[in-house]
Amino acid sequence: MNIQQIETFKGLVKPNDLSELRFLRRSSSAKFFEDATHFTKAILKNLIIDSQKHLKSEFFDTSIFEYMTIYVKTDLNLESKDKIIVTHRLFLSNNDNNNEDQIISKQSLVLISKNVDKSFKIDISNSNGIYSAFKDLVKKEDCDQMSHMNVQYYFGKHADAIKCLFNKINSYSGKNIQYNILNERCIFSREVHLNSVLEIVFKVKSIEDNKLLLLSKVYSIDHENVAAYFETSISLDVNEQIKKIISDLFSSNCFTFLNELEFSNLRPLTDSRPLKNHSRSAFISCKSAVNTWDLDHNAVGSSQFKIGCISDAATHLFTHCGADFNWRNEYNIGSAALDYSVRYYKDAILGMAVTMHTNFTKIGNKSLKFIHHMVDDSTGDVIMDIEIVAVLFDLKKRKSMVVPEDFRVKASKLLIDN
Repeated sequence: MNIQQIETFKGLVKPNDLSELRFLRRSSSAKFFEDATHFTKAILKNLIIDSQKHLKSEFFDTSIFEYMTIYVKTDLNLESKDKIIVTHRLFLSNNDNNNEDQIISKQSLVLISKNVDKSFKIDISNSNGIYSAFKDLVKKEDCDQMSHMNVQYYFGKHADAIKCLFNKINSYSGKNIQYNILNERCIFSREVHLNSVLEIVFKVKSIEDNKLLLLSKVYSIDHENVAAYFETSISLDVNEQIKKIISDLFSSNCFTFLNELEFSNLRPLTDSRPLKNHSRSAFISCKSAVNTWDLDHNAVGSSQFKIGCISDAATHLFTHCGADFNWRNEYNIGSAALDYSVRYYKDAILGMAVTMHTNFTKIGNKSLKFIHHMVDDSTGDVIMDIEIVAVLFDLKKRKSMVVPEDFRVKASKLLIDN
């Protein structure tokens, strides 16, 4: 008896997933299926006791290019009240919407379950006006010393989701539409931790004057809450054909795990934004360089690379103000971002050396606001700036705390007006 078919993975083919002959590596297929199995078990929650060995795996050699979209569809078949047959099929999303997507590999396994009722259904919404672009789980390497997914992976996964969205738009248009992310705003709502399963869903806010404005949610499926809200401004060559394609895509029915289908504008920024150029009193919070593994599908420094530099810079900034590793360990204190507002000005190209220049813009009772400018060391050009609202928090209680006085005194010396 078939229970349901669900999508348990959706993402991009990365360069290291491919063999020299441009086939998907067997190890990559196995990784995607392993993630899809964990995704499935997380959705089924308390129904699963254990998994058995794989019943069968099949592979089909298909020529693939980097950064194409792949996804896993999973069939759940109830063999008995305590046994579910799971069949994963890995598909390559076709660049031509007139052709069917190609199956790359297939795997079957058995899940041992707890008295599953034959009427059981996974809660999935069928809605239009949105597009589900990405599904993945939080891996060990995504988590930082605070035991939650680091901010760079929110932006990295979100950038992958945008690429998946444009891959779909390209399949309708028959063209490779070039786009650039101009600005991003991210409000963090909930922590996500190791093995959480995520879905990223988009809604179009507006499309005009060669600019697409997207609202999106990073949804934690297993916890049934939104982990982060994004608003992203994207430049592209907009014509009537592109407008119609995007309208048709978002008008189609979309299956999603998301339980909050209403999208609203992000809360407005309350203070005027500092200038593009950094202050002469800025603290040098990080130095880095763009390497091959930092590149995105356009062969320039990725959002994840840039936000990774921001994450490192915040650690150096907090250490400078007295919240160093030993102090944080002694008092069991961590830090968390609440709000990121990013403006991109210039690409960070391979081999470029960059420096982060940082100032506080406001020091509240519990919250801290600061701005980073990423600067090209060779020219002095600003690559991006980002204003951040963050808090120190108790790692045991997982709650924000009052800014310690010693920290406040040191941070005050780096206020941008000084």
